[in-house]
Amino acid sequence: MSPHKLIQGAAFDPETVRLLSQAYATAVRLVGKGQPPPVLETIARRIIESAGGGERDPQKMAEYAIRGVAPFPNAG
Repeated sequence: MSPHKLIQGAAFDPETVRLLSQAYATAVRLVGKGQPPPVLETIARRIIESAGGGERDPQKMAEYAIRGVAPFPNAG
């Protein structure tokens, strides 16, 4: 499943969806582009989880999402 579909399918207002998308883009940039789909899905799910807990700072959501996710060698 596409991480963007996960974010869009969640029950959040448009402003929060914008913040989730921003957090996702930041997280992907931090771990490197070209990650396998399961890694990207995990990142998206963790961002949604943090937002569900009330977090609205995209940087904090991104940092939470990538905790424990190591970049794959040769990933963009």
